[in-house]
Amino acid sequence: MRNSILITNDDGIDSIGLKFLAEELNKIGFDIYVVAPKNQVSGSGKSHSFEVRVEKRDLQNAKKSWAIDGKPADAIAIAIRHLLKDVDIKLVVSGINIGPNMGLMDFFTSGTIGGALEGALFGYKSFAVSFAILRGIKNKEQEDLLKESAKLTSIIIKDTFDIIMEDPKLDLININFPPTRPIGIKIAKISWQTNLDVYVDSNENIFHVMGWSTDDLNSAYNGGDINSDVFFVKKGYVALTPMCIKCLPDSLTYYESYEKINNALAKSNIISV
Repeated sequence: MRNSILITNDDGIDSIGLKFLAEELNKIGFDIYVVAPKNQVSGSGKSHSFEVRVEKRDLQNAKKSWAIDGKPADAIAIAIRHLLKDVDIKLVVSGINIGPNMGLMDFFTSGTIGGALEGALFGYKSFAVSFAILRGIKNKEQEDLLKESAKLTSIIIKDTFDIIMEDPKLDLININFPPTRPIGIKIAKISWQTNLDVYVDSNENIFHVMGWSTDDLNSAYNGGDINSDVFFVKKGYVALTPMCIKCLPDSLTYYESYEKINNALAKSNIISV
């Protein structure tokens, strides 16, 4: 029996990254279902829309597919709650994004990661996949590298399928491919990276907050902790970052500050210690 995968992205349902990914995953024996934004919604994170229109699409290599006028997180929620509620989805895969999603800044900004996060929060094992090329695919060589990335993604998913399904804490794997032919694969931590490129347009009243002013990955992602996703991708490796989303409540909460904050607030008698 073939396992079923739900694919979304933030580049839009007609993106070649999604097309290549669906093709390669279908080749190795997965049934593919696609629910993805109708247009590009990069930088949407895990945000939701109040109302979302859905239209049926006919995509090659997909058993069923829909385009929505919402965000990747909308797509996953609508698919799981309604469109595919009777389908035994095993994995959520978001991508392949045309552009990197590395470091904490990207983690909280990326619609690609947002789609995978939505899947993980619904209890589905998830992958986010990105090709670290800046400012879009520009030539046939880069398109071929993207297709190779899709093929390697399918192999990674096949080889790690049992591991991610069996490990209760392994909720999401974030994969970033270098913009060149990879020299290997590295398991990487997520980088503490503040890499938002804010630059002024030729019109001085316009600022670009999303997107890049350069094609140089090393310049755009200056720095990068040793053994992190940024560190390895800039050296030409595929970076795999395994994530425990259900660990976040404990890892984000700074318990050691409780007493100090309580004592500070108690001075004003606004809480009971």
